[in-house]
Amino acid sequence: MAAGLADALEAELAKKERLTLDESRGKKSAVLMPMFERNGATHILLLRRAEGLRRHSGQVAFPGGRFDEADTSLADTALREAEEEIGLPRSAVRLLGALDDLPTITGYVVTPYAAWLDEVPTPRPNEAEVARVFDAPLTTFIPKPRGLFPRVGYHVEGEFVWGATCAILRGLMSIVVRTPSYIPE
Repeated sequence: MAAGLADALEAELAKKERLTLDESRGKKSAVLMPMFERNGATHILLLRRAEGLRRHSGQVAFPGGRFDEADTSLADTALREAEEEIGLPRSAVRLLGALDDLPTITGYVVTPYAAWLDEVPTPRPNEAEVARVFDAPLTTFIPKPRGLFPRVGYHVEGEFVWGATCAILRGLMSIVVRTPSYIPE
């Protein structure tokens, strides 16, 4: 499933009409959703933000952050932040495409980028920003029978995934389950 999933997701995202929001809805930001194959299964990388940060302290998130004027695009923002936060080199990342923009209650508009890593990553978290890096099988986030998603969040690897990260995962999984390479387990 994993090898064909990257190509299928890239194709689906290329043809999808994406919801984009302007800066009147919030500050521009972007996150990277790095996926990779381990033991024949697709995994997705997440992190828990360090305690004591001004924003999103202790929350589970994807690597990412606010658009910087030096960034050439929001994709560049996502790649830069992933490199700064978890040591993920840009050269290791294949961008598959962007999902719908998501406004947050904290005043940001987040553009999530699906990405594929050809190798299992060895994260090097920036301890000032990241308390923990972990991954979970993508199947963890597949809707249960009758297509129900959790309304509040997911319990994963001893962490609770909620809020914008949960919403982004729901958006990703709504596309994954429609790809030709998706095989329910």
